[in-house]
Amino acid sequence: MKSEVNQIVNLFRTEIHFASSMLSFMRRNVLVVGFFTIILFASKGFAEAHLSLSSMPFLRGGYTAFAPSATTPLKNKRIRPSPVLFGLVNLQRTINIIGNKIQSETTKKWNDIPKNVGREWGKLTSSIGKLLSKEQRQGTRKLDDVLKTFKSVLSGDDVDTAQLLKACRAHLILMKTGGSAMRVVAKDMEGNLNKAEALFKKLPREGKSLASLLENERESGIHDGNMLKNASAAMGLLWIRRSLAFQLDLYSSLIPINGQHPKDAAMDAYYKTLSPYHGWLLQKAFPLSLSQMPDRQAFIAKFGGTEVDDLDEAYEKEIVKKLKTLVATWEPIINTWSEEFQRLDLEDTRRA
Repeated sequence: MKSEVNQIVNLFRTEIHFASSMLSFMRRNVLVVGFFTIILFASKGFAEAHLSLSSMPFLRGGYTAFAPSATTPLKNKRIRPSPVLFGLVNLQRTINIIGNKIQSETTKKWNDIPKNVGREWGKLTSSIGKLLSKEQRQGTRKLDDVLKTFKSVLSGDDVDTAQLLKACRAHLILMKTGGSAMRVVAKDMEGNLNKAEALFKKLPREGKSLASLLENERESGIHDGNMLKNASAAMGLLWIRRSLAFQLDLYSSLIPINGQHPKDAAMDAYYKTLSPYHGWLLQKAFPLSLSQMPDRQAFIAKFGGTEVDDLDEAYEKEIVKKLKTLVATWEPIINTWSEEFQRLDLEDTRRA
């Protein structure tokens, strides 16, 4: 965009330089034109005076000395024009031609300035539009990565462990752009993700699917029935699922234009998905952090990697459409995830 602006500036400089040069030329030559014009009219007056002397005998020594002869009438006498007068008339014509040409070229050049500026301005606005479109595409890159990775999590009726962990890791990056309240949720989710990744690195083949990973860990005897060990992958995956269920309800509230304020939607989602499993301390602290939720416009702008002032209607619709797709992608994943925990009796309902 900077190069396009420089082109406009250079265009103005060129046009102004030409106009200044033409005006300087006209100023430099105005005295010359004026001088020749004075000579022209002076010569014309002199010639006219010279031709009329015959009717003024007191200036030339008497009437009879210069009176026309009877045999040569004055009206038939052929008057020869003055060579000086003839030259000045030609000079005047030449000056007029040059002046008209200068005026024509100057007018044409000045008339071309708006056209040239308009053409270059059109190029500039087009380039700005393309640049903004490119920046917007880059702004939703994090959201696009989350969508892309989560779409590959379900493989038939199984949850692909590697893809699930990859998608959650991509989602962490997006969550950290959602403001202070979402960063608190992201920090908690990251700790739980580390637990799941630690086991998967040890059992990449045995834990290819979410069900097989959980079964292998349970068979190791690490849990006490459905009371999961705090450092286990199952405990981490349990809380990640609950966190995503909370966010699913929150993001769903952002889809309608006249929906709840994100702060109110977050509180409703919290009491539905997380509060039943939080102890007294977390039930006091977590809602306090949710009170810092921004309004809908600011929330959407953050997901789009832009500022509220730069969020136009078209870009807002694009972001909302992607959030709607994300919510629709999460629902079957969370349902399958929950079913596996229920089937393996790993649903630990103790309060944290």
